Amino acid sequence: MIDVALLRENPKYFKSGAKKKGVSVDINQILRLDKKLCGLRYKSDQLRAKRNKLSQTIAYLKRKGKEKDKTQALKIKQQLSALEPKIAQLQEKLKQLLLSVPLPPAEDVPEGKNEENNVMVKKWGDIPRFGFLPKDHLTLMENLNLLDLKRGAKIGGFRQYVLKNEAVLLEQALLRWSIDFLLKKGFTLLRPTVLVNEAAMIGTGMFPKGKEETYKLDDGLFLTGTTEVPLMAYHAEEILEEKNLPKKYVGYSSAFRREAGSYGKDVKGIFRVHEFIQTEQVILCKNDLKESIKWHEWLLANSEEMMRALKLPYRVVNVCGGELTDGQAKRYDIEAWVPSQQKYRETHSDSYLLDFQGRRLNIRYRTEKKLKFVHSLNNTGIATPRILIPLIEIYQQADGSIIIPEVLRPYVEFEKIK
Repeated sequence: MIDVALLRENPKYFKSGAKKKGVSVDINQILRLDKKLCGLRYKSDQLRAKRNKLSQTIAYLKRKGKEKDKTQALKIKQQLSALEPKIAQLQEKLKQLLLSVPLPPAEDVPEGKNEENNVMVKKWGDIPRFGFLPKDHLTLMENLNLLDLKRGAKIGGFRQYVLKNEAVLLEQALLRWSIDFLLKKGFTLLRPTVLVNEAAMIGTGMFPKGKEETYKLDDGLFLTGTTEVPLMAYHAEEILEEKNLPKKYVGYSSAFRREAGSYGKDVKGIFRVHEFIQTEQVILCKNDLKESIKWHEWLLANSEEMMRALKLPYRVVNVCGGELTDGQAKRYDIEAWVPSQQKYRETHSDSYLLDFQGRRLNIRYRTEKKLKFVHSLNNTGIATPRILIPLIEIYQQADGSIIIPEVLRPYVEFEKIK
């Protein structure tokens, strides 16, 4: 959520920010409601002050054995009774409208509507050249008895899958290796619940938009679509100490997405699925733009180091305004090369959100002078099965076997899937 005081001071900034993100929101209507609400609150405060003064007078006269006409006090009470529901109604309406106002993107975020407008920042690794006709990940995995899509669909429907045999061990190796890697970077490890309440979804900016992508349970809980949600909600409604910042968490959990908005996209394979497992990096830092930018670049460096250790060719793109979520000020995507598609595909998303989530979740920290909302950042650690696609295709051999990346061999105790 944005700061309504900043909205009053600079509405043009938020209007241009919404336009850059391609979000339709009526800033003028919000300002009109805010002005009306401020007027009613002022009127309410004046009436309360008048009532308090009358109460003091009545109490004083009563001590003196005198009575004062209470007609005016009763009239004020009636006026307040009429005002309070109007104020409450306006507050709720304004709150819902403010939830729809996106955080304006950073100045260096490129203009654009979709991923075609993302701007490449850097590239690493050579595009693999095979001395044989390479196969796609589906063919490789099915030939090696690593994947069963037909029975996955039979069990759970479209976009469901069953990993088998060495693929399961490889997935576990990737996740455990990423945890060990990030623990060495100073992260605290959490295995959070994947069941979250609506407040957590609203607080992280997943709602009110995005409900169609989310699985809701009958008891009002939701299956989270990213480990970011429970990691951020972990400190909701808390006051932290400045000396304890930044808070760096790596979370490990499953995640669930309906993929309702991706009809017709990636209908084959395991790139876009309803259920996946991931490790996620989350940072809570001081309310300072330079701090956020510093940690944003640091998180990017973590993921780049992981991709280089896996020896997967990749590129980094600066995501355009139209591809950012409401809460993101800036996002880098890391995209790995997928030989069968002859293009780079996203494996990591690295974002900073300023105080957008901290304000919604009411996570503050204590400075010498006042309380401030934290800034938040997040980035993928490893998300599987998606990461298996470039890994399996790049490490395939002429005989259809798959070499295990060297850094993962201590975790699986075999060097090749054959």
